[in-house]
Amino acid sequence: MRHFLFGTALAAGLGIAPIAAQAQASLTIYCSILEEQCRVGVAAFEKATGTKVTMVRKSTGEALAQIRAEASNPRADVWWGGPGDSHIQGRKKD
Repeated sequence: MRHFLFGTALAAGLGIAPIAAQAQASLTIYCSILEEQCRVGVAAFEKATGTKVTMVRKSTGEALAQIRAEASNPRADVWWGGPGDSHIQGRKKD
C-alpha cells in the first residue's frame, strides 16, 4: 500500500496528499535514478504529505540484490526508479 501511495503522489504532481500517506510516519526508499532527482522527489513528497522519507541511493543492480537479500525481512518500503526490466526481474522467483 505504501509503495502505491508514494508512486501515486509523485505521479499526481504532488498536488494532493493521499490521506493514508499522511497517517504513515515514515518511508524508506531505495532510489535508482539520478541522486538529484531522488532528492527533489523526496523533498516534494515530504512537503506534500508530511511523511518523513529516508532515501538510500543505489544502482539498479545493488537495489535488486538488496531487496532479494532482505526478502524475509524487508528494510525498504519503496524501490523507485531503474529500468522496467529490473523490476520485472525482481518479481520473478529464482
